[in-house]
Amino acid sequence: MVEGNKSWKKNIKHLFSNLHSALIQKLQKFDFDADSSINNSSSPGSAATSKKSEAILAPLNVPLAVSSQSPNFEGITLIWFDPRLNTTDDTKQTAKELREINNYVIFHSDQLECVDYIKSVRDEKIFLITSGKAASSILPETIQLKQIDSIFIFCFKIEKYQDLLQKYESVVGIYSNRSTLINAIKENVDLLQKQLNAFSFYNEHQEKATRDLSQESAEFIWFQLFKDVILRMSANNNAKEQLIQFCSQYYRGNQKEYKNIDQFESSYRPDKCIYWYTRETFLYKLVNKALRTEDMAQLYIFRFFIVDLSLHLAKLHEKNREKDKVVMLYRGLKLENEELNRLKQNEGNLISTNGFLSTSRSKQVALKFALKSAKRTNVVSTLYEIECNLNESKSIVFADITKYSEFAAEQEVLFDLGSTFKIQSIIEDKELKLFVVKLKASDDGEKMAKEYIESNRKVNEETSLDILFGKLLLQMGKYDQSINYFENLLNESNEKADIARIYNEVGCAYLCKGEFKEAHEYICRAYIMMIQAKPCRVKDSARPLTNMANIYLRKEMYNESLDFYFQALEIRENFYGKEHLDTAITLNNIGNAYYKMQDYLTSLMYYEKSFDIRRKQLPKTDMDIAASLNNIGLVYSKMNRVYEALDCYLQSLEIRKRILPSEHNDIVQSLMNIAHVLYEQNAIDDALNYFSKALQIQKIEFDLTDRDKLVDRLEKHFGPKLSHDASQNIVYAESCRYIPSDSSSQVSHWPEYAICIRNAEPVNNITYREYHEALNICPAPPRRRIQEFVYSLFDEFIKALHENNDDQKILNLWKQVLNNCNETFDDHSGNIQNLIWRLENDIIHTYNSFDESKEALHFYEKALSILESSTSPLVDIDNIRIVCLDRIATIHQRNDNFESALGYLIRGLNVMQRKEIIPRAIADKMRHIGLVHMTLGNYDLALTSFNNALTILQSDSIDPNDREIKLTLRRIDEAKEALESTTNA
Repeated sequence: MVEGNKSWKKNIKHLFSNLHSALIQKLQKFDFDADSSINNSSSPGSAATSKKSEAILAPLNVPLAVSSQSPNFEGITLIWFDPRLNTTDDTKQTAKELREINNYVIFHSDQLECVDYIKSVRDEKIFLITSGKAASSILPETIQLKQIDSIFIFCFKIEKYQDLLQKYESVVGIYSNRSTLINAIKENVDLLQKQLNAFSFYNEHQEKATRDLSQESAEFIWFQLFKDVILRMSANNNAKEQLIQFCSQYYRGNQKEYKNIDQFESSYRPDKCIYWYTRETFLYKLVNKALRTEDMAQLYIFRFFIVDLSLHLAKLHEKNREKDKVVMLYRGLKLENEELNRLKQNEGNLISTNGFLSTSRSKQVALKFALKSAKRTNVVSTLYEIECNLNESKSIVFADITKYSEFAAEQEVLFDLGSTFKIQSIIEDKELKLFVVKLKASDDGEKMAKEYIESNRKVNEETSLDILFGKLLLQMGKYDQSINYFENLLNESNEKADIARIYNEVGCAYLCKGEFKEAHEYICRAYIMMIQAKPCRVKDSARPLTNMANIYLRKEMYNESLDFYFQALEIRENFYGKEHLDTAITLNNIGNAYYKMQDYLTSLMYYEKSFDIRRKQLPKTDMDIAASLNNIGLVYSKMNRVYEALDCYLQSLEIRKRILPSEHNDIVQSLMNIAHVLYEQNAIDDALNYFSKALQIQKIEFDLTDRDKLVDRLEKHFGPKLSHDASQNIVYAESCRYIPSDSSSQVSHWPEYAICIRNAEPVNNITYREYHEALNICPAPPRRRIQEFVYSLFDEFIKALHENNDDQKILNLWKQVLNNCNETFDDHSGNIQNLIWRLENDIIHTYNSFDESKEALHFYEKALSILESSTSPLVDIDNIRIVCLDRIATIHQRNDNFESALGYLIRGLNVMQRKEIIPRAIADKMRHIGLVHMTLGNYDLALTSFNNALTILQSDSIDPNDREIKLTLRRIDEAKEALESTTNA
């Protein structure tokens, strides 16, 4: 746990006495006073367990019943309501028997409190048991609540309350005998348990694979991402012990489940996982509820069992996939009308179960479940018919588990976690009196999630799986669960655990909650541990530095925020390179700070730098691309460059509409931004159109036909219009390039001609050779102009490949270019320089995405060799050589080959000193070399590099507050502290 604020500040002063005096001054000035921006509320998911209820538990001798303030980890809640409830032995026995059917049983005698509790339930279905007399008063208040699945009436005068069966469709029956009542509840509980599968839907035509994991469309890929992470996690020795300890505590007093838990502890083996899952005991209930509700804390507890089950299904699937190429499977169930309508609305789309899906080879078995007599009248008999073509669906995993199951007669086939299907059709079979939902197993879901999963792996390639699991919680907005998870990791940590990184992630969670004091304490602790590590963890320290800057930004302390951002930027540029996505994040953060400071020109510069990196490395529909476009639009708007702002806003909106749910707040933001720009241009009708769309999403009621009222609302929202001459409407027109046949000889038209070639021919059908052959169409101008034309064609080809995200083709093209480099580009400065800069902008990104950095290194080294052997008097070889040396060093650093990286950095420094490059660039290179020395533990050499950098900077600037000088002084302090620590050890 984190110490109190007072003692924590004392520790900071002690630890930083020599290490980081500048940082200490900032920490001491940080304002921790409470303010309105701090949100101390618990997570939304805790609502169901926060309501208080005066259930008459003490007389019933707990734990025969459970407290309504305890969480329910199963899928069903049994509530017995009766104002005349007493504590007789008969009541105690009833409570005991009900708990053996369903563990979560609550008794209420106060109607108001009972109704309040029912309304508070979010993730469970409720079975309400009440007397005939009490039913007449409580049912009118609760019958419309979706939480209530079934109602059972227990009374001695059955005839007196028969009208309730016709009046309320959720009433299952009226019982006068306790045994009959218990059996009816058990039968319905068992039936509902088999049907509690939540579904995620995905419209493949709208590409709803998104980084915002808080909306329904993103839930589709959640299980794919969860599965990818959890299957790569190793189950440590105490995983099973944690599961057993949790279950024993949860089922305290439930003798039936206690016996099951004891048996599981003594006899479970991984090859028995299917048997235990199909027994429908505590494991079946708890695992399915956790998967259905995305309860990451619970899923972590059951991780080893989920992995065993998933891996075992995959093993069986591979073993049997050659037997049947096309398999028909069936699932029968009762669906509520609302659920059936939801399926109808998604006809033609993908559907994914949030967990393992149970089906049968036997249509008759499925029909038996579907047509089973149901007293309730608000459910529909439904049959899923699932076609599995193994020739088409190679990623879908399912296995026949008949011989492993406790219920062999059901001929059960179990689908793996997160399997996806396409809804082919939904038709009503009037003869059988049911609806038939035809599904087809599909690989489309796996393909759609693949890019996100690979991106997630790439971004987190230096993150351990234990920490990645907690970061997933952060992405999903489950901040409290994330904090609890990371604190558990700290309690269980071993010598291999990255304690500093865990502290940083906890700080992130508190920052997301707006609890800056706690965030600050954890992030500071993370930074100190990284700086004091042996060797010093310079590269990793960029994370807490960035988070500290984020805190200052949220507190509107912009100068302090920039100090930390620039420290992080220097580290990321030196260790990851200037074209890395982490570098792009920091550049965007710096842009945010300058925007808040109203320095829009500087803000735009950093936004554009970040955007340039992102559009080279990310899919064109990525959320970060949309965010960058929106940010640039904001700056353009402030600078009154309204046409450019509008263009950015429209591009951002188009991306967000494709990848986000239609009601997402980011779409509202884009619509409002567009409306604002149009309004300032006096394009009132167009502004009203976008403004009204935003209001509709926000569910703000208004009358579209009442234009005056809508205009009034618009003016109140955006304020008075800007007074300047502008068109009433902004009209956009697409211009198309056309080159007449008789003008192809004109050099000025060659770039346009290249574009025409690209537009006329599908890019996948064009080869590098054909671009050279295109020269034959044009007359033969001087050789140098031919080379320029080839390059204009080449650039267009590369752009087209980028637009199609065809990284493999880009890579193959560059291989051709470099293999013929000596023949094609001799003694032509423009071409050589263009080649190297294209290498910098394309090759390293392509190799990153394919994880072939060794081959990328080979190509850079070849390019360097070509440069060093060139005798062209027209090309500035040294400047381009510096770029190549820096790129090679970056690749070595990314692969933790710091000794090799150091050699190339020193070679680059020698070239820079010989060329008399700008002093500040040389100082920056020296600091970079110093950072690598720190990582290698060469603290004396690091100190020398930092001192040399300081000498250059001080001779170049007389400003005592020069940011580069201050940064270098911090590095010197770090090196001195590390050197002193090593000497005293």
